[in-house]
Amino acid sequence: SCASIERDTVAAPPDGGAVEMRAGTPLVVSLPPDPSTGYGWVLQSASPNLALIGGPDYTPAPKPPGLVGVADTTAYRFRALTPGTAALEFTWVAPPGQSAPSPARAVRYDVKVTPGLPSSYRDFLGSPGKDGQSTVK
Repeated sequence: SCASIERDTVAAPPDGGAVEMRAGTPLVVSLPPDPSTGYGWVLQSASPNLALIGGPDYTPAPKPPGLVGVADTTAYRFRALTPGTAALEFTWVAPPGQSAPSPARAVRYDVKVTPGLPSSYRDFLGSPGKDGQSTVK
């Protein structure tokens, strides 16, 4: 499956795969960690045309009393700098002093970055307002 979206931010599928986006667009990769055990996702490699702009940011899911196993997320944010192809690789790592999980877990994203909007469109659309929405001039 290929994730492609025409909005301001592209959300990558949590199990890896193909992603298509425009240059200048942010990409958010949200992966399910288990920080209570110390295991978690680590960015192993990223192509130079994808700049890391944030993360890893851990967000616990709200857990009603007595409920276990509710998903949490660790998010990484990237910005596509130039058109072309790119790749992101994440690996699941053990806490210090513990053996690595078997089998090894990894997630890979193959990213196609297309040219961004021409400057004439950006000028027409204007800059994002306080709520993150573009204002039309």
